[in-house]
Amino acid sequence: MSSIDFLQWRGGAGWIVLSGGTSLAVDDAHDVELDIEARALARIAYGEPIAYIWAAGDEDEADVHLSLLDEMGAPTGYLIDVLTEDDDTIRDQIKEAGMVILGDGADYESLRKGLLGAPTQAMEAAFARGGVMFGIGAGAVALGAIFHGAEREAGLGWVEKAIIVPYAEQPEQNALMRDLVAEYPDHLGIGIPTGSALALGPNQQVEAWGPGITIMLGRELAEKLAERAVNGNSEEV
Repeated sequence: MSSIDFLQWRGGAGWIVLSGGTSLAVDDAHDVELDIEARALARIAYGEPIAYIWAAGDEDEADVHLSLLDEMGAPTGYLIDVLTEDDDTIRDQIKEAGMVILGDGADYESLRKGLLGAPTQAMEAAFARGGVMFGIGAGAVALGAIFHGAEREAGLGWVEKAIIVPYAEQPEQNALMRDLVAEYPDHLGIGIPTGSALALGPNQQVEAWGPGITIMLGRELAEKLAERAVNGNSEEV
């Protein structure tokens, strides 16, 4: 586990990139800025492929996204259907990837179910040797502690006790983050707007790629941090 103050994330040789989302749509794809993707690509080992998991959204949109990355000079990429492929195929496709993209979309439940088991195991293997885990929108939510779709479910927990809220420039998303932090007072909320990302590196790097990222501490977590500061000790949060 890597950590800095109240922020803790999975230890490994790779990077975790949490993107607040893009404005990507099939009909206006070439008007999309991909600055976050460009910065994430710079952290891939040369020549290693991109594995794109699109279970939360639309396969066509994911394919367009991969095509745009290819135009940027990205390594070979391929789509993975974690809902229908067999476990051995999924493991083979993910474990050797230089980047695993967890795509955006409204279907949080399909993404959650699709990631359980073989995909998560393969992601862990790729990350341990230096692969980039790049969550976009719903994919970023998946890497946190709580899936907050129609139901509250456990996320993958790659960022410990963190509730990731994408599209944070929208007032309703900010309100959602406040509600979630009140519901889980020992957690923290991370609000990430469209076009920005929070990047967490293997050597305790914490980088804001773009403006507007907000961190909100739950009441119990804030109290524990305050107590630790007063006591001047190094108790784990």
